[in-house]
Amino acid sequence: MSLRLRVALALAVVTAFASVGVGIISYRLTEGRLYEAVDDSLVEATQVVLSRRIDERFPERGPFDGLDVQVTRSDGTVLQSTFPRELRVSRDLLGLRAGRTALADVELGRDRYRVLVVGLDGGLVQVGRDLRETERVLDALRQRTIALVAGVTTLAALAGALIAGRVTRPLRRLTEAAVTVEETGSLDVDLPTTRDRDEVGQLSDAFRRMITALSRSRSDQARLVQDAGHELRTPLTSIRTNLDMLDRYGELDPSDRREMVLSMRTEVDELTALVNEIVQAASGEADDVEPERVDLGPVVGAVAERVARRTEREIRVVADGSVAEVRTDALRRAVSNLLDNATKFDLSGGPIDVSVADAVITVADRGPGIPVGERERVLDRFHRAEAARALPGSGLGLAIVAEFARSHGGDVTISDRPGGGAEISMRLGPPAGLNAG
Repeated sequence: MSLRLRVALALAVVTAFASVGVGIISYRLTEGRLYEAVDDSLVEATQVVLSRRIDERFPERGPFDGLDVQVTRSDGTVLQSTFPRELRVSRDLLGLRAGRTALADVELGRDRYRVLVVGLDGGLVQVGRDLRETERVLDALRQRTIALVAGVTTLAALAGALIAGRVTRPLRRLTEAAVTVEETGSLDVDLPTTRDRDEVGQLSDAFRRMITALSRSRSDQARLVQDAGHELRTPLTSIRTNLDMLDRYGELDPSDRREMVLSMRTEVDELTALVNEIVQAASGEADDVEPERVDLGPVVGAVAERVARRTEREIRVVADGSVAEVRTDALRRAVSNLLDNATKFDLSGGPIDVSVADAVITVADRGPGIPVGERERVLDRFHRAEAARALPGSGLGLAIVAEFARSHGGDVTISDRPGGGAEISMRLGPPAGLNAG
């Protein structure tokens, strides 16, 4: 059953119950008032009855107009009666004392009477009113009430259907959009727009934001795959070149052969680290390796030497012997990302300067620098500055550096290098101490 039909039925049922309740109350009140009017007319007639004796002739009109009268002696003999048939009088009523009254409903064939019994000396008088007129009024009221309940319930159902249709229209369009996404995989769907701030409007806004986030995520994934392919080609090309050299020149000098093998191993390590970085970025999984106390200078120097050999750039490292609690492999990758970023943007051919001081690793290049408005955003995943759009890269390098620094209680800051270029500093928490030597 659809939500629209459920709302319409619920509104109809509630309205029906309310209408029936009001109808029953109105009917009971009207019935009570009518019977009260009948009783009042009977009570008024008793004033005439009480002023007479049992052996007198009671009038059939005048005060008794519209009423029927039966006069009965104490021995049960009926002296006078205008009822269609004689009323039976019980022994209890025959013993009714003078001035006392009793009220009862009496069935005479198919007719029903409201009868007031008045005790007199030597007998009693029964004054009654035919209830057919009262019952006709009540029957008409009951029929009108039933018709009114049916009409109001029908109108409530129609109004509920219209209201539910208007309320659920955005929900139906959201459902159609979800089915379209499921069947076609396309996120380019027509979503309902509403200015209402109710639950349906909030759901529509949330659904729209979800579709936007999914579209952005899909674009990021596609860009990640494309850029990852570009990044993977570099070490793979180097490995293939070295393999071709080894295959083509079998009589290589042992030192050249060792250098090629070492270069391939380095590229394989770089390739493995790059794959791990992509997997980590795509899955959001954190490295579960426990941090260890590391002398930062040698690790940074080894990474700088490897990058220098690969890029044929001069990289100068100055370290003060700082140590920090870090995950070594993650540190190598973060430093490698900083150096790769510097060599990519620094086209001057000059040296890249690296300093390690008080557990802060700073890489300075002579490139175009990073505009102030971009310095926060370049640390976000997949964001690439305007100057980097034409260069290879995934937009992950600095984001991973920033995440590594934060996971070690530090941060990343970007500033201008004196003389031109950029300085990117990665602080690894508070300094863990300095080596004396």
